[in-house]
Amino acid sequence: MSTTASPVPGVAAGTTTGTRPASRRSRARLIERRVGALLLAAAGLAMGAGGMLHPHGSGDTLDEALGSMLGSSMWGLSHVLVLTGIVIGVAGFVLVRRSGALDAVCPWITVVIVAWALAAIETLPHLLAGAEHAAHAAGEATPMTDAHLTLSVFTTPLMAFTTAILAVQLARRARTALAWILAAFAIAGALTFGIASPLLALTGDPAMSALFPGQLLIDVWLIGTAVRLWAPPRSN
Repeated sequence: MSTTASPVPGVAAGTTTGTRPASRRSRARLIERRVGALLLAAAGLAMGAGGMLHPHGSGDTLDEALGSMLGSSMWGLSHVLVLTGIVIGVAGFVLVRRSGALDAVCPWITVVIVAWALAAIETLPHLLAGAEHAAHAAGEATPMTDAHLTLSVFTTPLMAFTTAILAVQLARRARTALAWILAAFAIAGALTFGIASPLLALTGDPAMSALFPGQLLIDVWLIGTAVRLWAPPRSN
């Protein structure tokens, strides 16, 4: 029996060359998935560290508590870490979306990307507010602090609740105990961290600041989801 020479140099006769581009696309998507997972884990760690380093306010009024926090030497570092984590998280979600690993919830990933990007914008004046400690103490204008307090009323719940909804959507499709446990962390984070800024603005009670550490619960979801994404995709 005669054999037909391959028209493609270096490829044996009878080899289906179309499988190579498909294989390259598959490898590229796996790389995007895993790099995205690494970024989400790094985001959770950075935001968690920033949250734990965040100064605690003291005083009977919101102004007193805010002034004590603005004057803390940890204000800058804690918010740099949080801002870095949010930006890395956005990049991680973008890569995971591109990888097609979570196509079933792609619309919600897009919503989360937008919500986190808005949160990053708010975190910038939040960070810069630390430079206004003297102005705040003197009763002078504090535009960065004012911008942070106003924007966070909207961006904090948007970030927290869209993340929780994404977590629930992932758990519904995964149908595993681990996915639902992680979703429970995200939901608890939304019901604490997510309502902290609006309640603080409505009540003016500095005690509402005790809800902000709920961000750590969302960080746990991020890291846990990153671990799940790193695992090889299941074959059908």
